Amino acid sequence: MRWPFFDPPKEEIAAVACDLIVRFGMQSHDEALYLAEVAANMGARKNLQLYRLAAREIEKSFAEARLRLKGRAGSSGLRKNALVARGVVEDRARDERDPPNPIAPRRRAAHH
Repeated sequence: MRWPFFDPPKEEIAAVACDLIVRFGMQSHDEALYLAEVAANMGARKNLQLYRLAAREIEKSFAEARLRLKGRAGSSGLRKNALVARGVVEDRARDERDPPNPIAPRRRAAHH
């Protein structure tokens, strides 16, 4: 339960949650819980509550994103399967290989 006079404002919670997501990505929820633990050890009640509420906000945000992606993948997958069945779109897996990953380290040729 959120107390309007004791807990941080929603805008501050959203800002902290967004900042953690940008900085830590998928580990932002764990980072928020870690920061809440640090705040508890320091006796900073306001920061403790801020990071706990930010962790909840991050969790909700990730759950919503998963649902959106699941819905989008399901609808695009159905659309692609229908087009492949009709022969409109060629299936990539049949004869095309994925291009090399430009970020992956390249192996150096051995000089003999």
